[in-house]
Amino acid sequence: MKLEFVSKEIIKPASPNHPQTLSLSFFDQFLPSTYVSAIFFYDEQANQEDIIVQRLKSSLSQTLSLFYPLAGQIKDGVTVHCNDQGALFTEARADIFLSDFLRNPSDADLVHEFIVSPDHADPETWPLLHVKVIFFKDRGFAVAVSVSHKICDAASLSTFVCSWTNASKGYADTVNPEFPGPDFYPPADISIEFPPLLVRKTKSKTKRFVFGSLMIEKLKNRASSGNLEPQVTRIESITALLLRCMTKAGHSKAGKVTKFAITQTMNLRTRVSSSFLPHKAIGNFFFLPLLKESSESKMEIEETVSKLQKTKEELNQLIRNDPDDAKSSVEAKERIASAMLSSLHEVSPETETYVVSSWCRMSFYEADFGWGKPVWVAPGSVGKTQVVLMDAKDSEGIEAWVTLPETDMVEFEHDDELLAYATISPSVLI
Repeated sequence: MKLEFVSKEIIKPASPNHPQTLSLSFFDQFLPSTYVSAIFFYDEQANQEDIIVQRLKSSLSQTLSLFYPLAGQIKDGVTVHCNDQGALFTEARADIFLSDFLRNPSDADLVHEFIVSPDHADPETWPLLHVKVIFFKDRGFAVAVSVSHKICDAASLSTFVCSWTNASKGYADTVNPEFPGPDFYPPADISIEFPPLLVRKTKSKTKRFVFGSLMIEKLKNRASSGNLEPQVTRIESITALLLRCMTKAGHSKAGKVTKFAITQTMNLRTRVSSSFLPHKAIGNFFFLPLLKESSESKMEIEETVSKLQKTKEELNQLIRNDPDDAKSSVEAKERIASAMLSSLHEVSPETETYVVSSWCRMSFYEADFGWGKPVWVAPGSVGKTQVVLMDAKDSEGIEAWVTLPETDMVEFEHDDELLAYATISPSVLI
């Protein structure tokens, strides 16, 4: 596949009336310099390229008035200067048919090509938002959206895209984004050094595995064989299976006992009241509980699910507060921040860390810019998180995008236990 770049433009907010600076929280400062990305594929057939591009640009400008930090710059590593520098908008054409690509979307490198930003793009400085629109030979098109991880997580990306699609259709936006990061996770002393979590030095490979609804039920039943309470969720059961197979591939041939850590990101917004943390809060508002393991552990699915459920209960204890008592809320936020710091300081550069992020139930398939809902949505930030779970188009199945060192992936993708429940990258039906 070849991409021909047609044009690029800087899109600025339609209205300049907004605060001029936004401090990064301590968690923002710690996160790696990367983009959180998603690509939305549409099978629109009409010859409307100019109309599509102009509508996307004008509605993006309107949306940036609300999400103004995305049009700013990070200049000193700790502050976003909301100076309306703008977002980068590029247009390209692919020399393949969308239908051909979706018949076998197994090559994650091709998906990455749709999302990759220009060489000069730096998520730690500028642009903090890059949009790329790609038109296929059959008039299908894709919209790739990349936001700096320094100021957005996956839930923030979903909120932004929802607001942008509303503007594109001419709807009055009901989203009133807030940026409470500095109050929730107060900025840290920049002299503090955190371990480089999520940074891989070895050459890696990404593969897509699809779990159908029937296989998910079978897996949940297996994970519940120990009569676990509360009931096992589909995310817990898939996470446990993936971690078992990933750690087998990475440590079974080590020849010695090796240490590693596992963690699953937990979105804080859905676990607290809106008075404690706005549900449309923009920033990095997730919790990373750390579980230490060794190659001696068999990573039995039932046992791992039990540990994951325990971390959820521990988080519930941390966030417990009286919504009518300001002091209680402050103390709860301090407990969460302290627990996060403890987890981060326990990770050493030598420790292999397996991270699972769930993007499920985030409404990515509702992203209708006015030409229908996407026929497929793919994440673009899997290279830094090792596993991203996304809803399948039918909302019942789950796609797992797994990134491992190439040598580990060879064993992982042929694991009979994994393949009993998952299919390797089937076609996307449109």
